[in-house]
Amino acid sequence: MKHSFTLSLLLLATAAFAQTEKGNSFVSGNISTGYSITRLNDTKSNRAGSSTISAGVSYGKFIKDNIAWRTDVSESFNFNFVKSEFGFQSTKVNMPVIALSFKTMGLYYFGKERWRGFVGGGVSVSGNFTKAKKVSNPSNSTNYIQKNNNFSVAPAFEAGAMYFLSKRLAIQLSASSSSFPMGIGGLSTGLYYWLKPTSFEVESKEFSTLQKSRWIVGTTFGVTANKARANAQHISQNNVNSNGANINVQAGKFVRDRMIVGASLGYSINNTKVPSNTNNTAQYTKNSTSNYNGSFFLTKYLTTTRLTPYVGVRVNYSRAVNTHKSAVLDSQSGYMNSYSLMPNIGLAYLISNHFLVESQLADLYMYYSVPA
Repeated sequence: MKHSFTLSLLLLATAAFAQTEKGNSFVSGNISTGYSITRLNDTKSNRAGSSTISAGVSYGKFIKDNIAWRTDVSESFNFNFVKSEFGFQSTKVNMPVIALSFKTMGLYYFGKERWRGFVGGGVSVSGNFTKAKKVSNPSNSTNYIQKNNNFSVAPAFEAGAMYFLSKRLAIQLSASSSSFPMGIGGLSTGLYYWLKPTSFEVESKEFSTLQKSRWIVGTTFGVTANKARANAQHISQNNVNSNGANINVQAGKFVRDRMIVGASLGYSINNTKVPSNTNNTAQYTKNSTSNYNGSFFLTKYLTTTRLTPYVGVRVNYSRAVNTHKSAVLDSQSGYMNSYSLMPNIGLAYLISNHFLVESQLADLYMYYSVPA
């Protein structure tokens, strides 16, 4: 079972000026938790699990018109364990991982009306701390099997755009990188709430998007390709190739005003090939994972306004097929069936009678998996 809660970005304008004028400031925060446990075989004694909690806070202040200085602080704690029993002997491996991050940067804002763009740069400091231990019973002996501390300082660059959905609410998409010119290292999106409303006029229009008998359709897809150098034992400057693809289609119908019922189907595949040269003989190892999934969902939009909160639930089934093959071993396959239930809440905004955007704010993820 996995629990998660996310507090969307909250922006507070503390002075009676326009949003990007000198004197304004903003603060944001997020928090999330998670827990999962997996049985390694048919007994309850052999299992693995993890629990996580992470949080972050950001504060920014406009030191000049359109120029803000922002500081981000975040932490993440992840506790992993593997427990196994054989006869009267039991072994448990605990691996806590703590990650801390601090980033400070200057940002320049530009644009007008509903749109704002921004670019900026600064410095990022991060650290990761791991101390894994192995406890054996009945001897009750403890061995530290891994101690690892990492610390890094790197430049930070960010660019993005903000679109005002209403006079007080905006949605932002930003890209971050540790090099310039920017090679995108991450994408993020969030909702901003402004205490001082914007000056543009919001059009008044009747919408039929959430009315009974209307349909929605959508799809997502993507491809990935990576190549890296491997320097493990018996591998000398060989390329590790990985690639993947995914596609998902979704359709739903409003069975009542503001209530939609629908279904989705998806497929993804990921392949990794590691070549080697052992005893002057070319060899390789290939891993392939295919995932088939289907789900049913119900969403209830709570108001008829352009910006409306919603509640929903999704039931999902997936089947993962893992295949391992090497030059010296025949192909071996394993299967895993997974079932999940995910209640959720969020906000939706009607752009027009044909488009709406949604931001999920919190969900409760209940998950069960079993080997086929």
